[in-house]
Amino acid sequence: MPKQIGDGDRTDFDETRRLLYMAMLRQRTEKYELAGTLVNALVHHHSLDLSTSEVVGHVLNVIENADSESMRWMQDQVDRISEQLGD
Repeated sequence: MPKQIGDGDRTDFDETRRLLYMAMLRQRTEKYELAGTLVNALVHHHSLDLSTSEVVGHVLNVIENADSESMRWMQDQVDRISEQLGD
């Protein structure tokens, strides 16, 4: 039976998920550590109205291509987070 998440296990589960994203993105970018970490944070720590694959697309577009639409989307995330933090 798989381990169920408990109060003290949230960090372990989150870290495992981040590592899984890194492994899945390994063949799509040499910067898979950055990509996996960003995808995990954006998808699971923020309330975004995008699917995981859409977030992956934006993250890879910024890391690999500096795509202007994805760069705007990423800047919107920075602005949103800064506003929530009161910065």
